Amino acid sequence: MVRVASSRGGVVQVEIKGINRVVNHLRMKNIAVTTQAEIGLVQAGNFVQQEVQESIIGNRAEPKSVDTGRLGNSIVAEPTGKGLEGMKIFPERSNYPGTSQNTQDVAKALEFGTSRIRARKHFFNTKSRTKDKVVRILKGKIKV
Repeated sequence: MVRVASSRGGVVQVEIKGINRVVNHLRMKNIAVTTQAEIGLVQAGNFVQQEVQESIIGNRAEPKSVDTGRLGNSIVAEPTGKGLEGMKIFPERSNYPGTSQNTQDVAKALEFGTSRIRARKHFFNTKSRTKDKVVRILKGKIKV
């Protein structure tokens, strides 16, 4: 499962159903797939991370959200737990000099909007846009 951290503290998830069942079936047949599956998960997470960054800098359907580039550069992909548990994509927390704002506050405001700006949904739209590609990446790594 690829998880995209929501600015509100929740998680937007891209769930690839059936992978654990397939992996367990293959393990019962003594076929080692964990390494390839994990590689696929990391590749899928990195792909989603790059797509969120592209969305923020204005190369996708959402409005451009670049002032200093700090937010786009703060987006990271990290594994959650062990093995096939998932990846999370989120803005790494860093402060904007001279303000009380940080990248996570800015991401939240851009994702859900404020009284001054409408929602840009970089994370949510990226999840929707990349779902099929994530499945293809994972299927490409889990072969028998």
